[in-house]
Amino acid sequence: MNLLLKKIAHETYLLSFEGRLCSNIYLIENELGKILIDAGDEKTEVPLEPDLCILTHGHFDHTGGVRPGWKNVLLHEKEFSFSGPYVRIPKNAKPNPMKPLKFGAHLLEFYHTPGHTEGSICIYDKGTGLLFSGDTKFAEGMVGRTDLGGNEKALLESLALIEKIPYRLLCPGHGKLEWKDG
Repeated sequence: MNLLLKKIAHETYLLSFEGRLCSNIYLIENELGKILIDAGDEKTEVPLEPDLCILTHGHFDHTGGVRPGWKNVLLHEKEFSFSGPYVRIPKNAKPNPMKPLKFGAHLLEFYHTPGHTEGSICIYDKGTGLLFSGDTKFAEGMVGRTDLGGNEKALLESLALIEKIPYRLLCPGHGKLEWKDG
């Protein structure tokens, strides 16, 4: 399995694995350390230990790559009681305090965006204009499924919230990235 690393913004990379279909994994790396956003599935072997791993929701294709030795793994508190199908909560995950996080030139803001799952989140990096949307919103107007324990009404409300965020580049949990205005 070949690791593909693509720079998408200042100190920010998309990790993907040739020949594999799992979640997009994002890496923010600078002199302060490494932050991973999502970790892929259980067959994913991320070749680094992050200082922090932020999970957008609790489905196995986003959480399965978390290794037991990772010290700081954050997940929205509502995911810990979520019992829908395909859920895999890492034993070392802790509730995300959902407070802005300054990381060098990056200011990460957290938005609770239920709908795909009860504890889905999006992460907006004010420093780069990137929106890490997990499985809430995808490119080309596609949205996350609600038939795996989600809620369609909540998803529509979350999508309305996302439209108010001044992001420039959508970085979804699956598929291609998309510039906001085209």
